[in-house]
Amino acid sequence: MSDVEEEWAPLPTRYAVDKDDRIGRIQARYAGSVYLRPPGGGKEWAVPPEELRRPTEEERERIRVLTTPVRVEE
Repeated sequence: MSDVEEEWAPLPTRYAVDKDDRIGRIQARYAGSVYLRPPGGGKEWAVPPEELRRPTEEERERIRVLTTPVRVEE
């Protein structure tokens, strides 16, 4: 990464972590809230944007594991 870290904002399709350390993919922003869904699917929840942060490298690895399709051999 460069010396100056890129500005991060909670935008749709990005992953974020809320104040309870729940990881979610940003679905939408509406009426002052950001709507997230867990990696791999699940129930959506809403949080204020100021309660979100960029995922750490460890959290990004967890996202990759949870969103990678599993190949089934027959």
